[in-house]
Amino acid sequence: MTKPALQFAIVDIETNGGAPNGANITEIAAILHDGVREIDRWVHLVNPEAPIPSGITRLTGIDDSMVADAPPFAERAEDLLAFLGDAVFVAHNVGFDLRYLQAAFKACGHAYNPRRLCTVRMSRKWLEGPKRFSLGALCAYFDIENEAHHRAWGDAAATAILFARLWAGHQEEIQEEIGRGEGKSWWPPHLPPDALADAPSTPGVYRFHDEQGRLAYVGMSRNIASRIRQHFNDSSKPARAQMLRRAVHKVTWEQTGSELMALILEDVLIRRHHPPLNSAQKTVGKGWSIERFTCRQGIERVQVVKGAKPTAMRKFRSRSEAEDWLRDAARTFGLNPAWSGLPGMAWKEGWVDNPASRQLHNGRMAEWLDSVRKARSQQAQDQLLSLPVTPDGTTPEIMLQDGRFRAYRFQLPGASEVEWQYDAGSGRIDAALERHFLEGLS
Repeated sequence: MTKPALQFAIVDIETNGGAPNGANITEIAAILHDGVREIDRWVHLVNPEAPIPSGITRLTGIDDSMVADAPPFAERAEDLLAFLGDAVFVAHNVGFDLRYLQAAFKACGHAYNPRRLCTVRMSRKWLEGPKRFSLGALCAYFDIENEAHHRAWGDAAATAILFARLWAGHQEEIQEEIGRGEGKSWWPPHLPPDALADAPSTPGVYRFHDEQGRLAYVGMSRNIASRIRQHFNDSSKPARAQMLRRAVHKVTWEQTGSELMALILEDVLIRRHHPPLNSAQKTVGKGWSIERFTCRQGIERVQVVKGAKPTAMRKFRSRSEAEDWLRDAARTFGLNPAWSGLPGMAWKEGWVDNPASRQLHNGRMAEWLDSVRKARSQQAQDQLLSLPVTPDGTTPEIMLQDGRFRAYRFQLPGASEVEWQYDAGSGRIDAALERHFLEGLS
């Protein structure tokens, strides 16, 4: 049988020389790889929340000015965690990079304990020619060009080329190195070994089915294959991972061409079928609202309140959905989180309470509100929205009525028109559509 495809996250980080205490990281580069070629790349500067010593700057070229406007790790954590998924963590001297990342994830409330490989260890074990095994020495030995030595993106790219050479000659040994092939201790006992052999690394919706073939769980991701495996190998939620492993007997999926269409389809399917292992989108209650007001100090503010208030800017099913909407706005428009309904993010970006800060925040708030009005106006005018085409050439289409989601369909190329799938919609879908139109204005 065909084995499920392995993916590797080849990672390099730069630090300011401090201890792995949850901060001190200045740059992260992660390359998603299948052993032969690069699939995707995640590269970002990070504010270490501490000064960078001059010696480190001479080594890496990264100074305080370069990271001054970069967000701290906490604001990158969820995006990075989603990118890494359950890919095997690979680094040159893996203990160093992984130790810093684990400390940083832990400080943000995330557990990260991946399967791992070390290209230093593998090189020492299987390569007979080199005398030294530093990344620079191995690059010189194999004539691997490193465009930016001691920068995370340069070293990660060079490590990826080195890893591909090791994989080409030692594929079976590498699979044994990461734990008897693919670490099957986490594999669902009722799922065939090749169940995910064809799972794509693209946006879409996936479904878990029980022993009778009934729908047990629906999820969405920008990387279907990685997210499915992450469910079964989630060390941060071992009890839930074990429950899913016991329940699932079959996995199916559907590529949607974009994260927006994946979110819409997931939301519709959960509300339509009520899978027993889903909970978030089935929550029933009075809901939550986002209210605008001007405080005594003249600051334009918003807050999350319980209940579906008639004067609300927007209504949501849950508090977390409302806060996600505000967090996205605060980051996009540079709002003061403490004045934008996000007290947990207060002052993290260096805001202080003085007249200049209030004026700056109010100006950015006005810019955000104006963009929201324009996006909603455009959303209200559009009645048909075509989204990115799926890999099989199908075009997802969305019907809007007065700016709200009303139906969807997947139109086949050259075929007669497919019937619309009508739906009542939700605040979650409306917020995602608004974000789509806001991005179109930028």
